[in-house]
Amino acid sequence: MKLSEARKNKNIVQEDFSHMIDVSLRYYQRLETGKSIPTVKIALRICKILEVSPFDITEWQDELRS
Repeated sequence: MKLSEARKNKNIVQEDFSHMIDVSLRYYQRLETGKSIPTVKIALRICKILEVSPFDITEWQDELRS
């Protein structure tokens, strides 16, 4: 599941969510696009609010390379 999808399922806009997890809006946008990976502390905060497992977030998964 994409991070943006999980957030939208909770009807939370990016700006509000960035405040909820105590990060800048720009940093949160980078998390949603997969350009940044959160610290464990931030990832757990995100997952608690969105009620999802960190293993379910597509942007945080390692891709297998051949």
